Amino acid sequence: MGTEIALPKGFGAISSVFGGNKTGVNDELGAGVNSSYGIVGIKGKVWSIRFAGEEKQLMREDGDGPRNSVEVVLLKASPSISKIFYKNGYVDGANAAPDCWSADGIKPDSSVQAKCHSTCADCPMNAWGSRVTDAGKQGKQCADSRRVAVVPSDDMDNDLFGGPMLLRIPAASLKDLKAYGDLLSSYQYPYYGAVTKIAFDPSEAFPKLVFSAIRPLNDAEAAKVLKLREDKRVATVLSETAATVAASNAATEEKKAVPSSPFEQDIQKETAKETVKETVKESVKETVKEESKGQSPEQVAADEKRKALAAKKAAAVEAAKKAAEEAARLAAAAEEDDEEGLEEDTSTGTSVESFDAMLDKLL
Repeated sequence: MGTEIALPKGFGAISSVFGGNKTGVNDELGAGVNSSYGIVGIKGKVWSIRFAGEEKQLMREDGDGPRNSVEVVLLKASPSISKIFYKNGYVDGANAAPDCWSADGIKPDSSVQAKCHSTCADCPMNAWGSRVTDAGKQGKQCADSRRVAVVPSDDMDNDLFGGPMLLRIPAASLKDLKAYGDLLSSYQYPYYGAVTKIAFDPSEAFPKLVFSAIRPLNDAEAAKVLKLREDKRVATVLSETAATVAASNAATEEKKAVPSSPFEQDIQKETAKETVKETVKESVKETVKEESKGQSPEQVAADEKRKALAAKKAAAVEAAKKAAEEAARLAAAAEEDDEEGLEEDTSTGTSVESFDAMLDKLL
């Protein structure tokens, strides 16, 4: 643990010149410097924690050998499958950095010195069959895993190892992790709402993980977990960037756009009318323009006036036709219901004052 630092007693208030709370700018001091975090590792079927350059094996409380399981809270999981590649193969329990790796499974991390390929999808090391196991089974040279931020269930602050820790779920256990999540979902539990026991499958020679729920979190623990999920240290553990988080939130929160009120719908209708009117106007102008090539300005003006008048007349005829149909409908209804005092429909007498007014009536 690092040396604790604090401001002197009676340090005083911030100057009003700074315009209020400016603590966000302090992130500039830590730009490019990641806080150290613990890594929950697996050596064969032995759990270990690596932190600050040191490694500690997790042993049974009775001292009788290494423990077979750990009890943790799964704080948050990376939405992407990460990839790790060792040129000479991975040596069980080795601490050496991989030759190439990707946190998002899309492209190698920017810190990789010798990238195998510019993208993971087309990388030959990521192709099925690029590796053959000792048992003769096909696999991939570049191993898949999912990054998960965890804390010990009995010490969620985990100050000794820097708070949230990284646990890489190996490819052989990804389906079991999904099945565990589906099980919790069926009981309406979020995966971070329970203490999870992670053990080794005794029927497998390699370290395949088995997940089981021990108990639900109490209210105090749940409040702490929700706070930890938003902790910057979790984002560091999962190698999330601001752009990745923003894109994920946008995809999660995207909804179909609908008017929030009838007023917005009216505005949309009026906008549509104006658009149609402008389209009709432009169509008339373009028609006149095309037909008047080589004509004098006077002839062009006369043609434009004639076209506009023709359009007005056509609109007026259509309006009159619709008005007559409506009048006939009302007359039939009046005769059928034998109602007196039915007002006469006078819409047939409406005059066409302008081209715009006629388009408004039609729309």
